[in-house]
Amino acid sequence: MHRTTLKICAALAPFLLLSACAGSQPTTEVAAGRIAGDWVGPHGEKFSFASDRTFAASRLDSKNLTEAMCTGKPSEGGWAFYVAVGKNTEFSEKTAKSGSWIGLSFHGAAEDCHIDLAVVDGGKALCATDDRDEPCGLDVKFTKES
Repeated sequence: MHRTTLKICAALAPFLLLSACAGSQPTTEVAAGRIAGDWVGPHGEKFSFASDRTFAASRLDSKNLTEAMCTGKPSEGGWAFYVAVGKNTEFSEKTAKSGSWIGLSFHGAAEDCHIDLAVVDGGKALCATDDRDEPCGLDVKFTKES
């Protein structure tokens, strides 16, 4: 290999590794009580989760969420943690006491919104995704309001 080629490869290697890892973020299992409360996104998106496994949402019309058919209209629905029932089978279960993935079921005007939330950053944030292989696939991260 030519010395110039080696220099180019050495210069590109960190960028290639960075881009390969950008979509991957570890999830964190948390108790249901840690989800209850108000969570806000970077563009004013908002979820209010109740301990009875219902939620209210608003301003989910940011660019990345509209790709998942979400709307800016106030909406509501139910939430539950995903539970594994087999090697490659999971379903959302309202009675699960903890989890690292949250399934959302929207009602009314937002019923076509199909996103899940991944618990990330040690439970300090929720990432919106429409792809379970990419916890932060929609690049919208919610943090809990104090």
